[in-house]
Amino acid sequence: MDDKAHPKHPNGINKDVNIAVLGMRNVGKSALIVRYLTKRFIGDYDPEMDDIFKHTTTIDGKQVTIHIMDTVWSYKHSHHQYKEDPITWADGFLLVYSVTDRDSFISVQELVESLRLSREDDRIPIVVVGNKNDLIHMRQVSLEESENWTTEHNCNMCEVSASEDVESVEEAFHTLYRQIKIVHKKREKLTWIMQRPAVAAKLQIRQSLRNLAERKWRSRTSTM
Repeated sequence: MDDKAHPKHPNGINKDVNIAVLGMRNVGKSALIVRYLTKRFIGDYDPEMDDIFKHTTTIDGKQVTIHIMDTVWSYKHSHHQYKEDPITWADGFLLVYSVTDRDSFISVQELVESLRLSREDDRIPIVVVGNKNDLIHMRQVSLEESENWTTEHNCNMCEVSASEDVESVEEAFHTLYRQIKIVHKKREKLTWIMQRPAVAAKLQIRQSLRNLAERKWRSRTSTM
């Protein structure tokens, strides 16, 4: 279900929300998405290409539309040819690792850094998801370690089992949706403030004074 476009408010703020699900292969990205969309669990499924799903649901009493990109993309394989660049397409990111695979957790750490550098924004909505927490005997990444790292790097996180628990999977997506809407509202408010004539005039005066000060400084240094 490929649905690239989504409607926008007249003020330019996206009404719908785009979520990209990223992480290494075999961590259960597609299983998480299918669990969320259909409440069913699929086992071994490894897509060979990206796909975008459109999903309408109710969050906090409101009907909303979410576009979810299932990717085979990862930080270490950025040469992958995808339909849409997830970094520029998405409003927020669900970064998935398997608690049974330490390398996948390290990959998520690299993804957080890469996304923030690429978008030049430390406030990108990100939720880190540790999948397969039902496989207790195979665990390589503790909940405490993941919580400590995500807290230090200002990310929300949770552990889920796509095979056993639909509610925790839903909550991961809905938490990210709420984060995205908070960011949208802040941007909308900032845009409204910046468009007010009085504010625009003050900013123009400040910029003029700054430019004047810079010219004086250059003139002074050139005569020394």
